Amino acid sequence: MAVTRSDVARAAGVSPAVVSYVLNNGPRPVSIITRARVLAAIDQLGYRPNAIASALRGGSTQTIGLLTPNRSNPFYGALAEAVERAFGDHGYLTLTASTYGNRAGEERLLQTFIDRKADGLIITSGVSLSGAPLSRVEQPVLVLEERSDDRLSTVSMDDQLDAARVVDHLQVHGHDLIGCVVGPPYVSSDGLRLAGWREQQRRTGRPHGDGLVALAEVSEEGGYQATGLLLSEHGRPWAVYGRRPTALFVASDVQAFGALHACWELGLRVPDDVAVVSMGGTRAARYTIPPLTTMRQDVEYLARAAAARLLKDIRQPGSQATHGRLTGNLVVGRTCGCRPVPGDS
Repeated sequence: MAVTRSDVARAAGVSPAVVSYVLNNGPRPVSIITRARVLAAIDQLGYRPNAIASALRGGSTQTIGLLTPNRSNPFYGALAEAVERAFGDHGYLTLTASTYGNRAGEERLLQTFIDRKADGLIITSGVSLSGAPLSRVEQPVLVLEERSDDRLSTVSMDDQLDAARVVDHLQVHGHDLIGCVVGPPYVSSDGLRLAGWREQQRRTGRPHGDGLVALAEVSEEGGYQATGLLLSEHGRPWAVYGRRPTALFVASDVQAFGALHACWELGLRVPDDVAVVSMGGTRAARYTIPPLTTMRQDVEYLARAAAARLLKDIRQPGSQATHGRLTGNLVVGRTCGCRPVPGDS
């Protein structure tokens, strides 16, 4: 049977109120002798205060709810870890849940965070919640992607610009027929990455038609299947151009892992026969064969920016929404065709 505050009070020979004063350091003073007696009783009985009840009485549960599409994706796994660390530095516990693209499941998870009185919520890119479901949330909400709803604060990566920059890197290598493997365009981040590929190709007078685009599930399997369809002789979606693409822009590292395997199965050497670049900059990207060239989107920086913004909204209710946008940095591996730097491993 759980030890109660009344049990501690009886053992120490004081009232439950005095035990409360000791545990909360107030609001009334307690003598040194009485405090020592209460602490000894707590230690002897193994009493542990009900943290949830205490938090609710104080108006805060010191928890943050984080919704991601799929934590098995290395990018979202690293982001979730970074968010946990960023909020942990401020004494907050992060509760993480993955939606797996299930819209009804997204709303159930959102309601769970509301019911558990999370102090604030973070919605990552790839989660489609918007409009009505978010309008009933009383807690501050931060979205980690661009949204048209100006009522919500956002901190996002500049996906369109980052995509254009990594495609430009392929163009510098002399590639003009560049295929695009991307997730569903209705997902904001994927739609922006597709737009970045298309605009960079169009702006420089290079092919940018739908025959060069393969839509794929955001997973290794999705990247594998899309690359096989895009580059294989069977079906030849590139036939209108008279030749196979010599390079691929893959919108996420996890899809690029599958794309590299598909190239190997097709007998295409990377980067000699087809160059590959991606976005994300996950830790796993450096261990592919060859190491992946990818636009690194710094999850640690993103998490710290998110924590600063959401904690301000929690501490200052009614703060005006703000919109921050971060850019990535290109991590050059071997899949793009760059020569290795002497001594580089």
